[in-house]
Amino acid sequence: MRRALSIFALALLAVGMYSCEPETDVQDTEALMKTIDQESTDGKSSNGDTGRDG
Repeated sequence: MRRALSIFALALLAVGMYSCEPETDVQDTEALMKTIDQESTDGKSSNGDTGRDG
């Protein structure tokens, strides 16, 4: 009986992992990367050193 429950649990785990789908698609990811790339090349510096004397 214990072996049958173990097999059932593993089968249920496998089905659960297979049925999970990512919430984002490739187009959303590409749009995010384009936004990040534009922010990195806009020429603004945000390293936190502004306002210090020295």
